[in-house]
Amino acid sequence: MLRAKKNRRKVDVAKKTGELKAAVKTHAPAVLKVVGLFAGAAVLVFGSIHGWRWATTSPTFALADVVVRGNAHAPEAELIRLGQLELGQNLVSLDTYALEATLATHPWVKRANVRRHFPRRLTVDVVEQEAVAVLAMGDLYLVNAEGVPFKRLSPQDGVDLPLVTGLDRDALVERREATLTALRQAVEAARAYSSAKVSKGFGLSEVAVSDDGVTLVTVDGQRVQLGEGAVGEKLERLSKVRAQLEQRQLQASVVRLDNRRRAGWVTVELLAAAPRGAKAQAK
Repeated sequence: MLRAKKNRRKVDVAKKTGELKAAVKTHAPAVLKVVGLFAGAAVLVFGSIHGWRWATTSPTFALADVVVRGNAHAPEAELIRLGQLELGQNLVSLDTYALEATLATHPWVKRANVRRHFPRRLTVDVVEQEAVAVLAMGDLYLVNAEGVPFKRLSPQDGVDLPLVTGLDRDALVERREATLTALRQAVEAARAYSSAKVSKGFGLSEVAVSDDGVTLVTVDGQRVQLGEGAVGEKLERLSKVRAQLEQRQLQASVVRLDNRRRAGWVTVELLAAAPRGAKAQAK
């Protein structure tokens, strides 16, 4: 008996059609979600671009007020000019990090912090260098608390600081680290002396640096040879010596605290007004 054969092609098409319908039914929500996300992202990108264009061109954010604080030596006008700040420029597009780096190139500015206050205000907080001495090295340079020269001295600086002498430019070039170390030691000695009670009535005028160490020179010409190291201990001995001299109504031209063999010894040379050959030694 002969039987009619089924059309296999029709059966395969129907099967595939059924599988496709099932797949669409199963995955349609996920596909629609992905399409929706892409559409939403496109809208956000489009909106962000137009929003940014509006924010960076709108007069709503036009700079109207610049406040500079903490600048005792760096003139506000110089800082504004250095930062190329102009009223009316857009506050949104202003690069505050680049502006901070630019302001820090001013010799007096150690660091700067720039903040935007929307819609139209900018504040600049400046931390300036602390000048503690003037270095005589051909020209005169201001030296900061870290013992680093940071700018050439100008009449506009208006500072009254001790002068560091004995260091030359050639030494700075040839023996840079050793010279800067000597400068730091001079600055530390000057700061320690100026902050101690022993400096009362004996203001500091000069700090002389040599191969033998540091020598302090007061405004009335007294020379205090500290030598190297143990600055605090030596200043305590200096205080005692000055107290003894005051009791005896004597004045010293030179006080030597740099005895390397007998660290506790102090040698004093009296002023010429005192009896000739008068010297005092304290232990």
